[in-house]
Amino acid sequence: MVDEEIRLLAVERFKTLNLETDTEFQSLVQIASETCDTPVALLTLIDQDTQWLRVRTGTDVTDMPRGISFCHHTIRDDAVMIVPDAALDTRFFESPLVVNDPNVRFYAGAPLVTSDGHRIGSICVIDLKPNELNKQQELMLKMLSKQAIKMMEYRISVEILEKNKIEAEEQRQIIRRAEITLRSFFESAPNFHMLLGKSGEVIDFNKVAFNFIRKVHGAELKRGDMMLQFTAPDFVSRFIRGFNLAIGGEQAFEEGSNDYGAHGIIYWEASFETARDPNNEIMGVSYIIRDVTDRKIREQKILAQNQSLLKIAHLQAHQFRAPLTTITGMMDLIKAEEYKAPKEYFELLENAVRNLDSKIREVVDNVDDIVLEGTEVYQAKA
Repeated sequence: MVDEEIRLLAVERFKTLNLETDTEFQSLVQIASETCDTPVALLTLIDQDTQWLRVRTGTDVTDMPRGISFCHHTIRDDAVMIVPDAALDTRFFESPLVVNDPNVRFYAGAPLVTSDGHRIGSICVIDLKPNELNKQQELMLKMLSKQAIKMMEYRISVEILEKNKIEAEEQRQIIRRAEITLRSFFESAPNFHMLLGKSGEVIDFNKVAFNFIRKVHGAELKRGDMMLQFTAPDFVSRFIRGFNLAIGGEQAFEEGSNDYGAHGIIYWEASFETARDPNNEIMGVSYIIRDVTDRKIREQKILAQNQSLLKIAHLQAHQFRAPLTTITGMMDLIKAEEYKAPKEYFELLENAVRNLDSKIREVVDNVDDIVLEGTEVYQAKA
């Protein structure tokens, strides 16, 4: 980006200032007019095409084309530019400002130079007759230009500060809303959830974790507590293993069950996930426990049902065959005797039927058990 492009960006920044109604800047321009004994004094800003008369005394003109302005030449140098008689100056004697109304003759201007060296405009004085400045007047004009730019940069700094404060407050509100949303999600989670520090201390926890610790351990969970004091003895070694893996950047998973006495057996699944700060540095471990007791009970019932089904299949495949074979054979013998078989045949047949009936009842009992267990599973899912 060339210097002129940077200068124009600076001008645009200062154009946002409301200088017209600022009494301090009006006073500076008035001092310039009185010190130099001229009817017109201006504070101007010069952009790509236009000279803007932002603070003025002695004229109602608010802007003019940059190409015909005296200040267009002033911003080419850091020194005060003095034109004793514009009608005799080859740069201006044909200017419409000189040959036409307002018929400018005298001009003196000091550039407004920003702290980073960009000339964005001027403080100038104008007379309609030839004039001169003595050394004290020239020095005063220079001092007024320096004072003006300091005041302008201060106003810009205040505006930036106010803008940053507003943006910071808006950002705080966004972060606050995000925290509330995250906290609501955290608290509404159905699982036991803790955030643990690098030493295993409790940094944060949700209501499920708090209520579980209070119910099972009779303790009021607090930030700073060590999680190991609430860990079942037979799970300590696996907890330490999972925690260390997560602190090292790896995810870990454990599952099992614990008998909590009056609270019964609880089946659980535990996950250890690495927790990182906004700079992606490891800050601790996200420790989540899911109560899977209902699921495990359903799984056990399904396994029991499968065993019953296997038993029925075994009865059908093996134990039904013997009585059926006996019955079929006895019927063949009775037919061969033209249904005049001896009593012993009928006794054997009766025993075979009784044995078959016993096996059928055993199958029916197993089927009833499966139906009842299936209804319980269905109701538990519902």
